[in-house]
Amino acid sequence: MFRSDIIVVLFSSIVCVWGATYDSSFNLNKALRYVRFTGAAYCTDPVWGDDTVNNWSCNACKQYPNVVATTFHGEGRTDANGYVGYDKDANEIIIAFSGTDPLSIENWIDDLDFFKTGYPYCSGCEVHEGFYRAYNSCLNSLKNLTASYRAAHPSATVTVTGHSLGAAMAGLYAAELAMENVRITSIYVFGMPRVGNDLFAEWFKDALDASGAFRIVHHKDPVCHLPPKNWGFHHVPYEVFYTDDYNQWKLCSFEGEDESCSNQYAVNLNVANHLTYLDFSYTTNWLSCEF
Repeated sequence: MFRSDIIVVLFSSIVCVWGATYDSSFNLNKALRYVRFTGAAYCTDPVWGDDTVNNWSCNACKQYPNVVATTFHGEGRTDANGYVGYDKDANEIIIAFSGTDPLSIENWIDDLDFFKTGYPYCSGCEVHEGFYRAYNSCLNSLKNLTASYRAAHPSATVTVTGHSLGAAMAGLYAAELAMENVRITSIYVFGMPRVGNDLFAEWFKDALDASGAFRIVHHKDPVCHLPPKNWGFHHVPYEVFYTDDYNQWKLCSFEGEDESCSNQYAVNLNVANHLTYLDFSYTTNWLSCEF
């Protein structure tokens, strides 16, 4: 009994130390910064053209004026859009992925299937077929852009970010970069759906040293419940959950699925929580891309 008690105390101490260290690594100011960079990514949607991002003149762009950026698009009919940019003030390369048009997100949810496909980097891992297809449609141009920006700015940190479908693609690309031994400083994604199965989630956590990866979830965001767990999907860590006041965020279980966070709610089709993150409206932002 004495030996068992010591083991329990030691284990509890280790968990507390790890938890405190991890907790301090989530930075709300960074999240507020990157949500605006994901807003800029929506202005790469072909419906608007991409001049306001390539010229860095979109409304969201103006928050960080000393950025140069180059857009990328998927081949064929996909929603794969985004940009690679360099912020001179922060000496940071930002790789940002756009989600689906906010005005059609309900149709996107209705049409979402739950098929999985094999993932090449780990045994038994599977990912959502549609997310992976969209991601692969832009991968060649994206990798070339990333290599070009890293060569031009070798001392820069690297951040990957995205919203909605863009969050799923951001996660997949962060994993790709990890396989190429590219050190990623931060991964901040918003309204991310489940990307793969439980083996993929475990592999992701190990491959990316996921203490720097944060999946922000706003209250009852329905997209974060999809594809469903009972279809064999599992969230990657680490969820940062909030309800109305984003200053009152909660760091959730490192396991990826936490019943005290967004999983406490049943899925619903009210997309309002999905379209606003940290008081940033993706709908208003998207509509402003025209100007």
